[in-house]
Formats: sequence, C-alpha cells, structure tokens
Amino acid sequence: MKEYLSTYFTLLIIVLLLPFLLTFLLSGKNSCALYKSPDMEKYLPIIVYLQIPYSHHLENIKAQTILARTNLQIQLENGASLSALLKKPLDYLAHEQGLSSFFHTYQRFCRAAQETSGQVLTYQNQKVVLPYCYATTGSTRDGTSLLHSEKYAYLVSVKTPQDQKAANYLASVYFPGTDYCKQIEIVSRDKADYVLSLKAGEQLMSGEEFRRMLDLPSSSFTIQELHGQTRILCRGQGHGLGFSQYGGNVLAAQGKSCIEILQYYFPLLQPSSV
Repeated sequence: MKEYLSTYFTLLIIVLLLPFLLTFLLSGKNSCALYKSPDMEKYLPIIVYLQIPYSHHLENIKAQTILARTNLQIQLENGASLSALLKKPLDYLAHEQGLSSFFHTYQRFCRAAQETSGQVLTYQNQKVVLPYCYATTGSTRDGTSLLHSEKYAYLVSVKTPQDQKAANYLASVYFPGTDYCKQIEIVSRDKADYVLSLKAGEQLMSGEEFRRMLDLPSSSFTIQELHGQTRILCRGQGHGLGFSQYGGNVLAAQGKSCIEILQYYFPLLQPSSV
C-alpha cells in the first residue's frame, strides 16, 4: 500500500510540474535561477515508453532500454542536447491521453532502466548506433549491403522466423488504378527479401526511399494489379535492420535475459557498463 501511494504521489508531482519541465528543458538553464543538468537516466523510461509496447515482457523492455541508452549516449557525445532529444517525448506526454497511458506503465519502464543502469553495447570497445524495428520478414538485414559501408559490419543478418507470426506481418496497401504496376520495376532485393532498388518511371530509388514516400510498413513488398487497383503487399514492420522487438519478445517468453536477447540480434557486440 505504501509503495502504491508513493508511486501515486510521484506521478501526481510529475503532472503538476510537467509545464515547468517543458519550459525548463526547452528554454534552457536561463529559464530557472536554480539550475541542475538533467540526468539522462531519469528520462530514459519516457524515451523507451515511446519505442516499445508496454505489454512486452520485462526482459525485452530491458533490451530496448539498453539499446536506447546506447543510442542516446552516442547522440549526446556528438553534441546533441538532452533537452532537444526530450522535446518529442515530453510534447507527447503533455497531452492528457499520452500522460494517462504512461502513468499506468511508469513503474515498468523505470524498473527496466534501474535494472540495466549504465549498460550499453559496444563493438571493438566503441559504442555504435543500434537500429531496431518491430518485425522482420524472418531474417534481419545485413548492414554492410544495405548501408554500403564496412562501418556497419557489426549489423549481421540473423534468422528470426518467429516474426512471421506477428500481428499485421502481412499488410496490403491499395492505390486506385494500375499506374503503379506499369511504372514500377523492382531492380534488386537483398537476401532477407527487402527491395534494395527500384525504378519508378525513369527514376531510380532505394526501397527505403519508396517505403517512406508511400508510408509503407516495410520495404519488403510485391506489387500486383488486383480488381483494377494496384496492391502493394508488404511483409514485416519497419526497415528490418538490427533488433526485432517482436522476435525479442518471443525470446523473452522463452526465458532469455535481456543480454541474451541483444547478443542474439547483435552477435558481434559486447555488453559494457559506463
């Protein structure tokens, strides 16, 4: 009962102070006479809350937390300000619906941050950017072939067949007419069956550019004419690179720890503490 009341009053204080926090974080230290640099760890649960479903197993949320901490530290080391990085999460929480949902899961994300405190992943003793998606086609993508640089050699392709059971693994997007069928030619795919390049008319573009342009759930797709319309059938959700949240959640359900989950998806990386 005491723990419940403590959590309740903590959340109540956050509600009351949220306008001040928004002003303070977005306006900088000059907006407050008493200034203390914000602690990244205290805000990490908010960031992770926006990245992964709260219904996932705790070990998978912890895996996402380690991933998010690694990426956040890289951004801060490259000169980004914490206040700027927190603008989107705090703007979201400023709306009643976002705040209410977060309050119901606050302790879960705080626990994930506390139990992984200071943990990051490194490659050759250096922190590296860790991409993630919700579900792949059944294999994650190879970073070198996708991003055309040996800099991303640490992103190796791994099998994750459990992703094929994810909700909305298959998704159809329809467009009127059949112009897309006639004008689009898929030029190349990678081994995970994502489109690497295509021709739209005379324009050559990457599969990811095409996905973003049409707001498709994935760049693993086929294009067919169906009943006088163009159907783009997509597999997976997201770019398919790095950590699969759905696949990681299946591993967590099987009893895998957050470190075991991350080492499955990033086998060349090592856990480290900062």
